[in-house]
Amino acid sequence: MPYGAGRQAARAGATAMIDVSDGLIADLGHIADASDVRIDLRSDAFELPDPVRAVAAATGKDPLGFVLTGGEDHALAATFPAGAVPDGWVEVGAVAETDGTAPGVTVDGAAWSGEGGWEHFRA
Repeated sequence: MPYGAGRQAARAGATAMIDVSDGLIADLGHIADASDVRIDLRSDAFELPDPVRAVAAATGKDPLGFVLTGGEDHALAATFPAGAVPDGWVEVGAVAETDGTAPGVTVDGAAWSGEGGWEHFRA
């Protein structure tokens, strides 16, 4: 969502919100770690525009990977109580307690096999 939608999210009861500049998986990982939760993204919730598919095909990459790990693709991501997602926001996954497992982000219930996004201090 655009940055201006942050106020709308706050009014709707967002429980956490972050700007997505390092990749959706990486930045939601910050929320998951800080909140001690698991966030599971649904791959079918994301549009894969034709230009993204074309670049992926030309480079032998997964188009979903561009959407999930590229920075600046989504301005804001937020978590909301069940049923509180405001108009204009798109539900792309679910948050769950860790129940003894490590906090983090999964895609369709499984660990993401590639990089999660930009890591500022990676060697």
